[in-house]
Amino acid sequence: MGKMEGRVVIAFEGDGISVLMVEPDGSKSLAKFDMDELVDLVLYRYATPWNLSEDIIEKLFYILNEIMIAYSKNPEAKKEEVIRNIKFRIHENINK
Repeated sequence: MGKMEGRVVIAFEGDGISVLMVEPDGSKSLAKFDMDELVDLVLYRYATPWNLSEDIIEKLFYILNEIMIAYSKNPEAKKEEVIRNIKFRIHENINK
């Protein structure tokens, strides 16, 4: 689980996003999240009876940022682990 040289980026696609490690000699796909998975993460983390639709873009930005941070810290992370950690707000310094 060593860090790779390069930069983690999120590429938007028609049906979701891809998380990529971009290096000088090319890029490597780390994970793909489809729209249903992204919606599930936003709803799981932020949906309450009083704000199902308010600030949804801001909340999606927070989720995308957490995905990018997770893969920046560990490019070899399994997508299921990243989803679980985001849902339950598990970070390196908390809940471990």
